[in-house]
Amino acid sequence: MIILYVFGVLIALGAAAVVAGLAWVLRRAHLGQRRERWQDQVTVAAGGMLNALFLASFALSVVIAWQAYDHARATVAAEASGLSALYTDVTDLPDSARLHREIADYASIVVRQEWPLLHDGGQATAAGDRLRQLTDEILAAPTTQDAVQATRLEAIKQLDAVTAARDQRLRDATTALPAGLLVCVGITAAAVLAHGLIVGSPHNLSSGITLLVEAALVAGAVYVVFVIRRPYHDAFDIGPDMIRLAMARFTPVS
Repeated sequence: MIILYVFGVLIALGAAAVVAGLAWVLRRAHLGQRRERWQDQVTVAAGGMLNALFLASFALSVVIAWQAYDHARATVAAEASGLSALYTDVTDLPDSARLHREIADYASIVVRQEWPLLHDGGQATAAGDRLRQLTDEILAAPTTQDAVQATRLEAIKQLDAVTAARDQRLRDATTALPAGLLVCVGITAAAVLAHGLIVGSPHNLSSGITLLVEAALVAGAVYVVFVIRRPYHDAFDIGPDMIRLAMARFTPVS
């Protein structure tokens, strides 16, 4: 995570350095030394519109990314809750010790094998196989008592909830901000900086400092959008802590 912050600072400083170099080149070219009053009025209006477009696309990106992150965390919480409930429900079924071990094995596969794959939208085949095996074993559990049959139905219900939560988690891992929105953020950011660079020429010390600060902030904002574009990637990078907490509640079976 520290690397992300350092890289973000370097990008902001790099953008400011590039803009400073371009401003110096334009000043050497004597750009903007002769400008009429009506031109200033037009450029102010154009600048306001560009700033509004950039802020709108940036804000929309942050809102969408945060909603995706919040939804992904809720999905992981649902999966962890379903595992805990399933572990409790199978206690009254025949051969509950084996079912307990299989539930714990599934949770372990998710944490150790599947979670590292979510970064690239992957999955562990063993996790899905273990869920299907659990379904078959719970359905095949012999019972003639009504109470045990009700327990089996409840266990199947919780197992379905775990399966649905895992499927949603896998879908969330492949979810990202729309490519068109990312392009819009990049284009409007470049347009904002180009506008300030060109229409403010020739820049003096005060306007140059303002332009450099703006370049750093805009570049930082664009970087933030790109590192939060996926809930299991980069800055958000949801971890399996809730699944681990569910595993900690499992009673060891000898």
